[in-house]
Formats: sequence, C-alpha cells, structure tokens
Amino acid sequence: MASAAAKRFLFLYPGESRQARLRTLSTGETPREFFYGYLALAEAGFDCAIGDTRKEPEGMLGKLALNLEFARNRATNFGLSRQRVRALADAFRHCDVALSFTDSFSVSMGLLARDLAPNAFLAGGFHSLSETVDKAKPWARAYALAQMRRGLLGLDHLFFFGAADRDRSVEIFGLDRARTSVYPFGVDTDFWSPGGDAEDGSVVSVGSDPQRDYATLVAAPTTAPLRIVTRLPVPKRIAGDYELFRGSLHNQAISDRVLRDLYRGCSVVAVPLRETWQPSGYSVTLQAMACGKPVILSAIRGLWDPGILRSGENCVLVPPGDPAALAQAIDDLMADAGKRRRIGLAARETAERKFGLQRMNDAIVAMAERFGAA
Repeated sequence: MASAAAKRFLFLYPGESRQARLRTLSTGETPREFFYGYLALAEAGFDCAIGDTRKEPEGMLGKLALNLEFARNRATNFGLSRQRVRALADAFRHCDVALSFTDSFSVSMGLLARDLAPNAFLAGGFHSLSETVDKAKPWARAYALAQMRRGLLGLDHLFFFGAADRDRSVEIFGLDRARTSVYPFGVDTDFWSPGGDAEDGSVVSVGSDPQRDYATLVAAPTTAPLRIVTRLPVPKRIAGDYELFRGSLHNQAISDRVLRDLYRGCSVVAVPLRETWQPSGYSVTLQAMACGKPVILSAIRGLWDPGILRSGENCVLVPPGDPAALAQAIDDLMADAGKRRRIGLAARETAERKFGLQRMNDAIVAMAERFGAA
C-alpha cells in the first residue's frame, strides 16, 4: 500500500464537467460516481490528478493535425486521436499509472503514450470494445482492426464495464484474459435517493449514447405521457403526450439535481436499448433504481449483472426492439400503483446493497495497489 500510494495516478476522462462537479461536491449538488473512484483514491492517500481527454494541442500545427483527425474519424466512423494524447504529454511524463475511462482515448493512449511515458503503467477502460470495428465504415474496417490491435497491445491492462463485452473482446482481439478485468460501476445512493411518494403519471427516459432506442419507445402503443432527455434525434410520436428535453447530463445542460427531480417525480423510468454487447444504460438505470423508481429495461445481451437484475422483482426486463412488449410493461405498471411501489422499494434496496459507491471504490483502490506495485 505504501509504495503504491507514493506513486502518481492520472485519471483520464472528459475533465471539464468533472472539474465543475468537484467545485459543487461540498454543497451536495452533485453525485460522486462520475469520478470513477478518483475521490476514494485521493481520500485513501494516493497522489491523484485528472487529465482532460478533450484538451486540445497548442500551436497552429497541433490544431491543424487535430482537425485532420476529426475529418478522418468522421469519414471512417472510427475515432482515434493521437493529438489529444499529445496534448497531455506533460501529465503523462509525471504519472506512474494512467487510467483512461473512454474507449477511443484508451486505444489512442495505447498507440502513443508509451513514447511519452515509457515507464508508466497504462490501463484502458472500455464500455463497448467488442463492437468498435463493426461500427467503422466497411471500407475502413481493416484499418480500424489494425489500429485497435496496435493500441490494445500498447496497454498494460484493459478493464471493462460489462462482462459480456469483456468476453467477446477477448475472443475477437485474442487478448490475454489475465490482462483484463471487469470494473464494477456503482452510484451515489446518498445523492440518488427517493423524494417521497409523489408521482405525476409520466414515463421518463434519459440518455444520449447511440444505443438508446427512442424509436421503439415512441412507437410503443401506450398513451402514457413520455418525457425524454437526450441529445439524440427522436422520431415524432403518433399518439399520446410527448415532451422532449434537449440536453445531456454529461455536458451539464441538464443538472444532476434536475435529473434527480425528474426521476423522483415520475411514475416509471424506461431505458429502451438496441441489442448490443455494450452494458448500455447502466448509469441511468441505477440512478433511477436508487431513487426508488420502477425501471423498464431492455434485456440486451450486454446486460450487466444479470443475476442481480430480476424482472418483476427489482426491475422489469423487456425484449429489445419490441414496441408492444414495452407498451405492455408500461401499461401494467401504470395500472398498478402497488406493483410500482413494490418494485421501486426493491430497486432502492438493490441499489443500496449491490450497486453503491463502495463496490466501485473498493475496486479502484485494489486496482491502484495492484497497478502501483507493477
């Protein structure tokens, strides 16, 4: 522990919103899970810093190279940015362990950071590694696969937010399983908490990752009023009330408190997802469960902790891409206040016992001790 604590740990994620949240932590205005264990590690006595993965390089040549990367990424539908890594060169030189929490930066770090920090331990986090190459344009997939393999080889460790994505990635990329692990995400159940028994009869749906399936939600033959918070395009609803909030929690267009109030005030939270190996929807699902709300979730193949999420007990699972099944689940809950309350209470209990911050904090401290001793 002492030797690991003496080393410097660099947490890498889009940092501007994190810095804003750091400033409001003491006021109780923001939850702690978005730091992915950084706070727990710092409080345990480790030397920690945050690197903003959206930092731009200095100088005209660096900015020109960054814009060229943007153009290449749009053309190939495959995101890499050596320039973002180079912009953090000084941070890499002064760290002993670097932990990236976004897929594209993790691969980019594996491609380049070894040149910047030859002695640092590089750990890359992934939310949807197994599907990355498939998302590239068909003509660019050979290029994407070659870049992925090089980047992954440049990492000392890979951690995944879902076991299914990990298993599939090990198979696709021929990874040494011993170099991989599953990172157990948890939410701040002190912040995300019930706010009483009031409910407005609405169905709330939140999220902007590309796996959100709002087309299925608005096509579901139910008249329950919908309130959707997203940056994604949403098709028009044929029947029933429909309210769209244009924003994102991650860029703070929607504040944490506003989102918590939406959870607390609604009757049901729906998380419609396309079929995917990605553990999509976990943060919204767990936040809403911690607020004591019944959550309707698509039973995707990448579902995280399927042994804990039990349909009809602490959530409701429906087949992905099935508007009729989604509507039936919504209508059943809307018609039965007792069922909503029972599932909501069980959801809150599950969030507290199984998905609290402690499991994520324990994991990051264990990772720090392991990587710091490497």
